[in-house]
Amino acid sequence: MKKRRMIAGVSVLLGLIIVLCVALMLAKYKINLGEQSEITSKNFYFSSNFLKSDEVPTYEIYGNTVTFQVLNYVDDMRINDSEIVYTVTATKGNLKTADETVINENTELTLTGGEKSSDSITLTYDFADGEEQKEITVTAKSKGVYAKTLTAEFIFLKPKSLAYEIKDEVNRNYAEMYIYMGNTAQNVTLLWDNAKLLIDETNDYIFGKVQNQTSPEKSSVLIENIAADTTVKIVFFKNDITADNTSPITNSNGTITIP
Repeated sequence: MKKRRMIAGVSVLLGLIIVLCVALMLAKYKINLGEQSEITSKNFYFSSNFLKSDEVPTYEIYGNTVTFQVLNYVDDMRINDSEIVYTVTATKGNLKTADETVINENTELTLTGGEKSSDSITLTYDFADGEEQKEITVTAKSKGVYAKTLTAEFIFLKPKSLAYEIKDEVNRNYAEMYIYMGNTAQNVTLLWDNAKLLIDETNDYIFGKVQNQTSPEKSSVLIENIAADTTVKIVFFKNDITADNTSPITNSNGTITIP
């Protein structure tokens, strides 16, 4: 009888040991799986120059247009291996891709995997009569196993009169001019130093209108009947990339001279 009890006790003890070993193995497997999942998710690169995943940044935009990028990389070394399918939505306004494709809530966009890939998306908003500003939230959501959400809030400020600004930086090949129209349509004349800057004549506002050498140093162009409450973007290519032509928002009487 004692022998049977001893055998039974040993069997129970062995059973407990086996159960404990299996539990430890499963726990280790789950930890390793979790670590692998965490490493993989950290390597999921879905980013933007304006939209963020860990906060909701706010940007004030003078005018009714802003362009932002959605990227599959952080830098040259951190690039997503597989393609990313995503959607972009805005609480108000209209969204378009660089090739003028209209984006709605059901539009799926794709970033190519294995190489640096990006989409340039433009948000525009038409101000209502008497409206001076509008807050719009933009959201980009990736689809698939490693879903990620990027968000930002843009506050469009309606210009009351004609104004412009130039965005540039050292070691960039071009400068961007933004002309903000006020409440009325009007003509705008641009003057610039053709020894330093070359205007992008493929722009619809500029094509076929440039007058060179109106003075020993200046080229000029007359842009006629720009619609009220619009933003016009014009690119100038720089002869000296070390130059910075940045200019803050400045009111204009209709003639804009680039320093």
